[in-house]
Amino acid sequence: MNISQDNTVKFFLSTEDGTIIYAHPMLPQEDFSVGSPIFAMPDQGEQELDTTLVIKDEQHGVFDLYRLDNRYFKGIIGILRKDRVRENAIGQLEEEHRDLKAIFESSHDGIVVADGTGLFVRINNSYQQITGIAKENIIGSTAAEIVKKGIVSDSGTLEVLKTGQPYTIHQTFRSGRQSVVTSTPIFDENNNIFRVVTNVRDMTEINRLREELAQSKEKLDEYTKILETLTAEQKLAHSLVFRSRKMSIVTDAALKFAKVDAPLLIGGESGVGKEVIADLVYKNSSRSNARFLKINCGAIPENLLESELFGYVGGAFTGAKRDGVAGLFETAHGGTVLLDEIGELPLALQVKLLRFVQQREFYRVGGKKLIQVDVRIIAATNRDLQEMVSQKLFRSDLFYRLNVLKITIPPLRERAEDIIPLANFFLEKYNKKYSLKKRISGEVYRILTNYTWVGNVRELENLVERLVVICERDEITGEYLPEELRKTVAGAPPVIIPGESSQKTYKEAKEEFEKEFFRQAIAKYKTSRRVAEQLAVDHSTVVKKAAKYELSLSQKPG
Repeated sequence: MNISQDNTVKFFLSTEDGTIIYAHPMLPQEDFSVGSPIFAMPDQGEQELDTTLVIKDEQHGVFDLYRLDNRYFKGIIGILRKDRVRENAIGQLEEEHRDLKAIFESSHDGIVVADGTGLFVRINNSYQQITGIAKENIIGSTAAEIVKKGIVSDSGTLEVLKTGQPYTIHQTFRSGRQSVVTSTPIFDENNNIFRVVTNVRDMTEINRLREELAQSKEKLDEYTKILETLTAEQKLAHSLVFRSRKMSIVTDAALKFAKVDAPLLIGGESGVGKEVIADLVYKNSSRSNARFLKINCGAIPENLLESELFGYVGGAFTGAKRDGVAGLFETAHGGTVLLDEIGELPLALQVKLLRFVQQREFYRVGGKKLIQVDVRIIAATNRDLQEMVSQKLFRSDLFYRLNVLKITIPPLRERAEDIIPLANFFLEKYNKKYSLKKRISGEVYRILTNYTWVGNVRELENLVERLVVICERDEITGEYLPEELRKTVAGAPPVIIPGESSQKTYKEAKEEFEKEFFRQAIAKYKTSRRVAEQLAVDHSTVVKKAAKYELSLSQKPG
């Protein structure tokens, strides 16, 4: 009954009274045979020519009837409508409707649609789940009404209808969910708003993930700091050897001060390792990839020190290079400078150094061009600069500029627990240097730990190197020590080292050493509090050790 696959138009011809005189071959012959009347022929009445009548039959479909009267034909022509096109179009619209409805309902975002007056006409299930607002409270109500009723605190739809522009707000609904709400206008062909589509995105999970990410970042930062600390400790283990609490305090301060660029003053007796601490600060600083230049202010003649530090221009003095020379500060731009033995700096030069420390700028010797550089200043001295200031041998303003951060390294005699580790370190160093396998006897360890070490670590290192070189046997014994050193510590108790004839274990040797160590301290300082102060340990530690080794503590200072 419908249009054929080749789009052939099906029709029939009849007389004016409705008798078929021709039918298209594809029409059913039993119903459209020549001479038979047209089925369900309507009453034509006074129907004019060239007008259309419509007959509809459930079996055959819909025919448009045209009454014609011309020189070619007088009668009725019936043409079968192309209902398949119409049905296909309707089917396609129905399918699109189903698709759009499925998409609308399957969206994880909540969607609500209002007409041009603000009346809500459509809502999906996600909107109800996110907001906790039932469909019946929205559909059929206007945006103004649901705000007035307190169903929502604000409406993007109202703002869109007011401004004609998309509008986004953040809302927390009665469900407790945090959402981003975006309302968007839809315009008709006359540029009037006929729909407002509001999209509600649930941000609760995203905000939770954001919080977790922030917490993870905090943990990452924490782990990074731990890793930096461990890395610094590894660097420390390779550059410094110590066991004492006093040196632990020094190294902690050095690592802390390495993180800033303020001037640093390192004090301590000659030979305690000021340059080693300066190296530690530099290697753990942000300038570790730049230059680290060192100068000993006491080793350069006064008349040459200024040009060494600040450089000079060509012709500045007799013998000067024609093009001039950059000084230490200029060469170290971006890096770090160590001014060792700063206490030996002449007063006249202290003025120029003060300007540089304050302003990071200077003139070369004989020059007129102001030079600006970026360097960190580390100064070191074995002298009491404060006392020198009071004696007017050092400028107070320069002292205070250099003394922003300060580290004082204790002498070796105040940290006896570092002596044996240092001695072993130097022993290994010079055994390797001279391809030897020397070892130190317990007798020598005893003497080393009881010596005063006026020259500090430098003196200890020089002695160990000397012993390694001059000792003819594999074991270094007391006979190879300088006579004055042996005399100084005569009568000191022995230190037992594993590997000797006693064959003591490490634990036994450690306890024996610890017992003797505390016995001597208690004998000298008497009370637990004085012992604790001198050994830099807790008062409770002294009491426990005294009880463990059955050592008597005095109640009052002797």
